[in-house]
Amino acid sequence: MIDKLFLCYRMTRIEYDDAFQKIQNYFKGTRSQLRKDKYDKTAYVTNGLSKYGFRDIRLRKNKWDYRRIEIRLRPKLLIDQEGYYKLTALKEFIEVSRNFNYVLKDLLGLTVPCFFQWQASRVEFAVDLRVKEDLIPTYMILFKKGNVPEYFLNEEITRKYWESETNVYLKSKNKTVNWYNRYETLVLRQSNSNKSFADFSETRGIIRFETQVRNISETVKDILNHENYEKEVLKFYRLIVGAGDYYKMEDAIYLIRQKVSSQGKRMALERLIRLVDTAGSVWRAKELYTEDRNKSKAADQFSKRLNQLRKLNINPVTLPVEWGIDKLTNLYELIMEDIDSNYDEKGEQESC
Repeated sequence: MIDKLFLCYRMTRIEYDDAFQKIQNYFKGTRSQLRKDKYDKTAYVTNGLSKYGFRDIRLRKNKWDYRRIEIRLRPKLLIDQEGYYKLTALKEFIEVSRNFNYVLKDLLGLTVPCFFQWQASRVEFAVDLRVKEDLIPTYMILFKKGNVPEYFLNEEITRKYWESETNVYLKSKNKTVNWYNRYETLVLRQSNSNKSFADFSETRGIIRFETQVRNISETVKDILNHENYEKEVLKFYRLIVGAGDYYKMEDAIYLIRQKVSSQGKRMALERLIRLVDTAGSVWRAKELYTEDRNKSKAADQFSKRLNQLRKLNINPVTLPVEWGIDKLTNLYELIMEDIDSNYDEKGEQESC
């Protein structure tokens, strides 16, 4: 499913001037006419069609005579004006495309491509998963104890939001992982904005697993498919959290001893899970494990043991005794069920 799309189309001088004039004419006499962006000096922007999902429409022109139109789109609102807090299923994009084309071509009269031919510069793939609301903060803590890649940890913005109790925000050059408590995040945003949001009580108990993919050079037609959706949502969950339910240390050790017959392997897995517990996280345990060793070989050995634990359905991150929780289910299967339920077998896309 999709939250937002950032779209763009490079224009000729004639197309740009024509689009500028037609947008100004459409919003004539209102406060929604194109205006110079306060922070983006090369762009004119309007939010006049935000209720239809066009968060903003920008006409950009720089000193090198480069021109293009940019749209930040919340596609769900094109087909459901009450769906502000909902995601858009891939199978709904036929209807999205019809309404998108109608607004830009028929309503505004712009000479632009049909929806599926636009270039997507950013796509936000996401899954909304409903769990017990009181467990969401617990999951957030456990996720941060997972196998977070170093390239995320080295980013300043990742460190800035690391202590947040409502989300796991990991940013890299081209992708951002944002797993968050949907309801509590909206509570904070509303408080910080000094505005009253539309009722968002429907978001209680929802964790959103979102991957923002940036700097894309593909068309909407090429990027919006089930393969990309599954890959982008699951890739970092598999890497950071992986398989395996969460147990208290003593129960995890008991299961290892029950399931592993080889004494050498059993002892190695016990050492690993104790190291993760002592270090406080998988990523910190990896740093300690590879310290003063051949980094490559040690990292491979660490990953091998990590995957062996996960194959036993034991997560390497254990539950502190003081939490009073004996076992916590891994959310991987629920995420997969949600992804599969939104599979569009036809995968059809319309032309204009």
